Amino acid sequence: MLNLVSTAYAKEIKVVISVDKTVVEAGSHFRMTIGVQGAFDTEVPQITPPENFILMYGPSVSTQTSIVNNVVAIFRGFTYSFSPTETGIFELGPATLEYKGKVYTSNSVKIEVVKRTPFEGDVDADTERSKRIDINKRIFVELETDKKEAYIYEQIVESFKLFFQKGLPIDDLDYVAASTKSFLAEKLGEERRYEEVRDGILYNVIELRTALFPLVSGNIEIPPAKFNCNIIIRQQGYRNSIFDEFSGRGGQKYPVERSTDSVKLKIKPLPESDKPDNFAGTVGRFTMDVLAKPTEVKVGDPITLSINIRGKGNIQTIGEPVLAPGDEKDFKIYPAETDTTITDRGDGIKGEKLFSKVVEPQHENIDMIPAISFSYFDPELEKYMTITHNPIPIVVEHSEVEIPIRFSLEDAEKVKGQVKILTKDILPIMSDLYSFKNQGFAIYNRPLFLAFIFLTPILVVIACVYVQRHRELLQTDVGYARKRRALSRAKKQLSNARRLVQLDNPSEFYSTLAKTVMEHIADKLNLAPASITSDNISGILENRGVSHDVIKELKECLESCDYGRFSASQHSKDQMVRTLDTAEEFIMHLEKQL
Repeated sequence: MLNLVSTAYAKEIKVVISVDKTVVEAGSHFRMTIGVQGAFDTEVPQITPPENFILMYGPSVSTQTSIVNNVVAIFRGFTYSFSPTETGIFELGPATLEYKGKVYTSNSVKIEVVKRTPFEGDVDADTERSKRIDINKRIFVELETDKKEAYIYEQIVESFKLFFQKGLPIDDLDYVAASTKSFLAEKLGEERRYEEVRDGILYNVIELRTALFPLVSGNIEIPPAKFNCNIIIRQQGYRNSIFDEFSGRGGQKYPVERSTDSVKLKIKPLPESDKPDNFAGTVGRFTMDVLAKPTEVKVGDPITLSINIRGKGNIQTIGEPVLAPGDEKDFKIYPAETDTTITDRGDGIKGEKLFSKVVEPQHENIDMIPAISFSYFDPELEKYMTITHNPIPIVVEHSEVEIPIRFSLEDAEKVKGQVKILTKDILPIMSDLYSFKNQGFAIYNRPLFLAFIFLTPILVVIACVYVQRHRELLQTDVGYARKRRALSRAKKQLSNARRLVQLDNPSEFYSTLAKTVMEHIADKLNLAPASITSDNISGILENRGVSHDVIKELKECLESCDYGRFSASQHSKDQMVRTLDTAEEFIMHLEKQL
């Protein structure tokens, strides 16, 4: 006890940088630790890594204490994981630490980043049955579609599958999707995970599915999809710690590159024979429901037609159903407002599109709303289909308002003589107002007041035109609507991701966050989400004028999400919150630049 009482603390403060490797492949990652000796209450040391080093996670803080000759030695380690993206020799450090008014500086460490070299062949492994492992049989990829022949605009389900032997640790995943420039592409739900036996070997399977809608006819080839990763093989004679076994470390990393075969499709044009006049290019299988409210109105009162098209196909491109021709003087018809809902992305795009259309009867001799028809092409039956809803009976009563406001001269004679004075009580008591004189300076002689009087109506008209234009664009311009609604949609999804942090569900959290970021970019640029990948997103954003700093934020966020989804390491709530904050900052910065 006396020795413990007399124990003294080492007063020397020292900052040291160390790394777990000095040679690393581009796209892989390494750990860097900034160690602080001599104090336990310091702030995080500051360091600026090279621009092409992506932060995977960190800092992870650890503290060690030892007593030698009654002197307490304290060591605090701040560990980071970085992934370099370019080859070359780079310098990490120095790191700086400000502590009790003094600034301490660390050493620097050089990192050599070499080109990724894919590995093919056998490796030595620490297994009981065999000392040789065929990498080719451990991991492979496939790309396929649910049909080889389809009509233009018909839905095709593309499936990318990654097979890796059960129990095989995988790190640094990088998926490059196949180009879909001749298609509209929509992601189908979340990735699927299951097990499958091939040639007597049990594999884990990760499946990514996409709905493709061909935009051109002819023979189209979907190019190969690519997949890169590192697999970790524990070497013969190597003894892992429990932590290494759990985290997937402690073995040799072998970079693997895989490419699928290309997929050839025959896309047929839609037949010209029997094509309905009101056909607007919708392909799939659909139903239609129509509801009119109210059905008893007065002349000029609005009736809302709710036309709901429901089915399987490209819901976004469904054209507006058509009212049967009638007398143009019977109804005043307003443009429809639309609301699209995707109800299922499991085995294909399914959903509904609601058209809300307002019509106003113009006289009391109308007893029904004309029939409503909708035409589409059914690729399974290979023929055009037309759904027709029967005319809807309505009752139109005489309106007390006899004289609508008109802007043409043709009705001037009809209006003349119909104005009546209802009662004299509402006539002005003072009829000769000009006989009165102001006792002071008239307000209407003030220039600012006159400017306000004349400019206010103009500004109101401009505002109304802007609002109406905005509404029309939301209904007719898909790109404009996606861009305007992107931020609110992203905020809602980020709120869902924050709830997953509290539920301590890292896998679902990182998957949701990556999806939110990529879909937000797709909405802002009016691109199909499936056409944006981690491989091409930097170039796309650079071409749109997005700054390098914002692109760097995106890379950090996506790398953290990939690491969180596929790494076997545990992930703290603090790491999840930091990744979420990075995603929120990126989205807000992107809003200012796009």
